[in-house]
Amino acid sequence: MSKTRFLIPAILLALSALGCEKPEGLSATPLNIAFTSRSWDGGDSYGRELASEHYRIFTTSRSPEILNYLPGFMEAAHENYLAVTGLAPRPHRRAMPVYMMASRQEWAALTRSIVGGQWKTYSSIQAGGYCFRGVCVFWDLGGVAALSVASHEGLHQFLHHRLQDRLPLWLEEGLATLAEGYQIDGQTVRFTPKRNPSRFSDLRKALIHDWWIPLAELLPMDGGDAVKLWPPGRTVGYYGQVWALGHFLRSDAACAAARARLLADAEAGQLARQLPAETTQRLPRAGRAYNRAISVPLFRHYFARDLETFDRRYKAYARKLAKL
Repeated sequence: MSKTRFLIPAILLALSALGCEKPEGLSATPLNIAFTSRSWDGGDSYGRELASEHYRIFTTSRSPEILNYLPGFMEAAHENYLAVTGLAPRPHRRAMPVYMMASRQEWAALTRSIVGGQWKTYSSIQAGGYCFRGVCVFWDLGGVAALSVASHEGLHQFLHHRLQDRLPLWLEEGLATLAEGYQIDGQTVRFTPKRNPSRFSDLRKALIHDWWIPLAELLPMDGGDAVKLWPPGRTVGYYGQVWALGHFLRSDAACAAARARLLADAEAGQLARQLPAETTQRLPRAGRAYNRAISVPLFRHYFARDLETFDRRYKAYARKLAKL
């Protein structure tokens, strides 16, 4: 086992040069971190295990961007997850597993062994990967695209390992979209929640095309609902809206305090105590039924009982965020 330090390839820096904005979010974090690298039996393919403080990355990719860069990026992303959620750092029990396969074919084979009977649900994924029960499984989309998927799904993984209770998806997906934005500059990465061209575009589409989803309908939804209801061009509006909601809950002082209470209760396993008794009867612990049961009641408890009034404030904020 050897200790390794790497520099960021010039090609990745070029791909990441998407314009200049005033820096926001965390300060720049070094990318050329020390990590251990050793061989890993990836089945029929070449494999490496890359171990850093918070992650064990198993990969069959031969891409220098993955082999040299992913551990540093994920450690920087972990620091960003603390900033985005407001949760305090704490000692971790064990490193979180991440798989980055070289091809979708390898990813599919691994996914079948991980999700078992749920393969049909996961077989349609085209966006680069997923997080399942605290395990992230990706295939190498190449450069910036692979890293954006990793930063989003890594937030889901972080919450799985950190919280005792699952968050409602309007909050969890909102946090995951906040975690996506980043900017690479030389040997550093800076995570920038508002500098996220993809979600900015998604939000503008939702507003310009009058695809806005009223809050009462948005809260119990998930990404799968959006896929079933609308064509792909409109589906992304869901993610644009939860991205805007994530920002709004951070920007408003009262909402930010309420969000901190909700996350603290989820970390302590106390969310059920905030729900009406009829909601907690036979409440599933996870999944779509759980999300539908808790989403609106928790929002009313922590943020606002009057959803229509809140929706008007939220939509006005979203229009400013989208520069409309």
